[in-house]
Amino acid sequence: MDIVPYLSAVILISTIATIFLAVLSYAAFKMRDKRKPKAKAGAAPVYFHRYKPRGDASDAPDGAPEGDA
Repeated sequence: MDIVPYLSAVILISTIATIFLAVLSYAAFKMRDKRKPKAKAGAAPVYFHRYKPRGDASDAPDGAPEGDA
């Protein structure tokens, strides 16, 4: 009894199933992406603060020391 045809059939079926599931997942992702509400343009982040490097003199307020002390 030869096992090669059975193994090749398993490989073929698993490859076809993988491609089918990939296409299905992509379609589900695109449908979900269309349903997602759009972000407001003027909304400021609630929990995050913008990082400002210390050595940048243009961002330092008046009277603030420049560079590391």
